[in-house]
Amino acid sequence: MIALSILALVAVNVTMVSKTGGSAVRHGSFMSMLQDDVDLTLDRVKLAVMASSADNVEPRFEAPLSSPEINYSISLGVQSGEAVMSDPERIRWEDAGPGGGRVTWTQNPALETEHTVVWSNWVPSLYQGETANGNDDNGNELSDETGLAFEVVQENLSSLEVYIHLTIERTNPDGREVPASRRVNVTCRN
Repeated sequence: MIALSILALVAVNVTMVSKTGGSAVRHGSFMSMLQDDVDLTLDRVKLAVMASSADNVEPRFEAPLSSPEINYSISLGVQSGEAVMSDPERIRWEDAGPGGGRVTWTQNPALETEHTVVWSNWVPSLYQGETANGNDDNGNELSDETGLAFEVVQENLSSLEVYIHLTIERTNPDGREVPASRRVNVTCRN
C-alpha cells in the first residue's frame, strides 16, 4: 500500500512537470514569434522611411498628435542637375474590422497604377496601453495613437526625425490577446 502511494505521488509529479514544461515551451515559442512579427514589420517601415526624401514626407504631426500614415518619395539620384524622385509611396495603418487592422505599403496611392502590399496583420486599433479618450494613457507623449503611428519632428532645415510606434497583438495558446510594442526613431537620409 505504501509503495503504491509513493508510486502515485511520483506519477502525479512527473505529469505536472511535463505539463508545465510543455506550456513553457509553447509560451516561449509564441513570444518569440510575436517579437519576430514586430521586428520584421518595424524593419520594413524603418528602411522605407530612412530612404525617403525629407522634403516629401507628409503629414508632419508632432506630439501630442500623430498620424496613422506617412506619405513620401525616395530620391533616386540626380539627372541633368535635377533630383529624380521615385513614385509616391505610403505606409499606413488600415482598419480591418472590429478591434484590429493591418500595416500596408502602397506605391502610387490614389492613382490608376496603385499597388498595395500588406506588411502585417494583427495591428490593433490603438497602440499598447492607449485608450480613445484624448489623453496620453501610456506615457509616450502621444494621445490616442493607432497601432501604427508616426510622429514627425523637424529639428532644423536639414534634419527630419520620424518616430514610429507599432503594436502587434496576437492570441496566445491560452486564448489571451498578447501585445508587443516597439518605438523607434529614424532620420530621413535624403
